[in-house]
Amino acid sequence: MLRKGREERGLKILGLDLKHGSARLYIENLDDLWHLYNVVSPGDLVYARTSRELKGGGEAARPQSRRVSMTLGIRVKRVEFGGRGLRILGVVVEAPERYDGILGSHHTLNIQPSTVLRLVKEEWPRYQVERLRKASEAAEKPVVIVSLDDEEACIGLVGGFRVEVKAEVKARLPGKREAERRGEALKKYFSQILQALERTLAEIGETTPIAVVGPGFLKEEFLKYAAGRLKGLRLQAFTVSSGGLPGVREAIRSGVLLKFARESRLLEEAKLVEEFLAEVASDRGLAAYGLEAVEKAASYGAVERLLVVDRLLREAEPEKRRRIEEVVRMVEDRAGRVIILSGEQEAGEKIMGFGGLAALLRFRVES
Repeated sequence: MLRKGREERGLKILGLDLKHGSARLYIENLDDLWHLYNVVSPGDLVYARTSRELKGGGEAARPQSRRVSMTLGIRVKRVEFGGRGLRILGVVVEAPERYDGILGSHHTLNIQPSTVLRLVKEEWPRYQVERLRKASEAAEKPVVIVSLDDEEACIGLVGGFRVEVKAEVKARLPGKREAERRGEALKKYFSQILQALERTLAEIGETTPIAVVGPGFLKEEFLKYAAGRLKGLRLQAFTVSSGGLPGVREAIRSGVLLKFARESRLLEEAKLVEEFLAEVASDRGLAAYGLEAVEKAASYGAVERLLVVDRLLREAEPEKRRRIEEVVRMVEDRAGRVIILSGEQEAGEKIMGFGGLAALLRFRVES
């Protein structure tokens, strides 16, 4: 049974032509702007809808001007990320023929959520393509949600613009004055919800975080009940005003699920960094950090997971950036995993303390 939701969908790759270096992207939200900020580089071409003030003739002392909407292509000189948008500054290389004096001039594209643009590079580093693909896949990946109150429960998969209802359970709970009977009925209710949840998890075939939403304290009681039976999975409770399908929809509208997905990603990154720090503290030699050491480990095919802080990629001098990108390519070519960390988050800040580049190794590399 499919029902429509209204949650933010996230970055969408509308077209990808690596042979000609072109990617057409739909930017939905602020997270997508952050991804875009980390893949647009000086020298790239960006085509997007924008507006520009044009001066016209007139008999008045001052020439008349008007702001006109148009599509421009610019060669990027600088990219600035702000709290509400992305500013891409550069020189105009393509403009409507009917407007004179625009080609070769400077222009700033203000990229906001709900924007379609085309990004062209001479060569796409694989890690940048993977960043876009993973962002797009994460936007489409369903989130498991359990919404319950003392009348009904709903278990659903939320993804894209839809809610797929996997199970609905009706509660038959006596009043709170009948404590013993209510306690037994509550156990039965929770058991039915848990069985439906386990069937859903088995169907999607992966371990995934689970959001438990609802009013009052019932969701916390279910969380305690389920946590001991769903070991190894992350469950987190959020408050909404109702259970069942209405609670699912409220969780979507309020942004609870988007927040939950972000926190889950940050938690995964934090675990990777803690694993790296533990290896550094040990004497096994299965960690490397700094460009020289990681470069050497990558050349031997020893890097299993590479941690790169996005700020390092953006701020490095051209030659150093080239070397870092070559390390990324070597790791990817040898089936290693590359994780780009945000320098704005704690995990990224910790790795910046190790030069912004760190690796967990398959085997020891002698220095």
